[in-house]
Amino acid sequence: MSSPTTTRFPRTPRQSYAFTLIELLVVIAIIAILAGMLLPALGKAKGKAKGIKCMSNLRQMGIGMIAYIDDNQRYPVGINQERGNAWIWPALLRNYIGLGDNVELFKCPSAPPKAQWKVAFGSGLPAEDGYLADEQRLRPGGASFMSYGYNVWGGWAGKTPNTGLGVYKGDPVYGGALESSVRVPTDMIAIGDSNWDLDKRGDPNWSGFIGMYAERQWPLEIHGGRANILFADGHVSPLPRREMIAQLVEGQAEKERVARRWNRDNEPHVTN
Repeated sequence: MSSPTTTRFPRTPRQSYAFTLIELLVVIAIIAILAGMLLPALGKAKGKAKGIKCMSNLRQMGIGMIAYIDDNQRYPVGINQERGNAWIWPALLRNYIGLGDNVELFKCPSAPPKAQWKVAFGSGLPAEDGYLADEQRLRPGGASFMSYGYNVWGGWAGKTPNTGLGVYKGDPVYGGALESSVRVPTDMIAIGDSNWDLDKRGDPNWSGFIGMYAERQWPLEIHGGRANILFADGHVSPLPRREMIAQLVEGQAEKERVARRWNRDNEPHVTN
């Protein structure tokens, strides 16, 4: 018997798996296109997450504010003139939430470090107004910035009687608003994103306040064209400026609807 024949195939050169320059450029171009498509979506998602964190901050401030009201029957006041106009509303809320020297709650995640409360010691002052012993006070004048502001004046600064939540500690006219004086707490602005951005006509001195009376005090639309706002009853809503600033809307009825939100008597106090 003859032995079976074995079929032999001709050898071929070893195959190369390296990319050519053209193929590599094509891959890079595809990656660049995909990145260009994904980055805006990732940016929006990151911005939304920051907005949610900001709203959570404000809700917790609302809890502290309501606890303060329960104990004092009035809203926290803005500043202590006897301590160089030191802002005391944030320290009072921090104290009622029980945070010690932790101020992360008072830092909007969409604001830069320059607009954040930085805790420091060495003042030599006693513990008061929510501040810890020896803690440096937050003061206006550019040395201190806040990314959240308090509605101390109401719609118009200097109005008598004051229509905001209170400017000066112990002042008979401009002191903290009595709880009973806030007629519609569900529609009264208490705290919100302040305008710390000097490139957007922000306030270089009083970023710890918000208000309708001056553009430098208008809440900053930092979250997708909206500012996060804590109302006097403790709920939080993201609002565009046109829902808060009478000067930006047309028609007397609309101006009045928007202006009411700043005033404890829920009256607009708008004449034109």
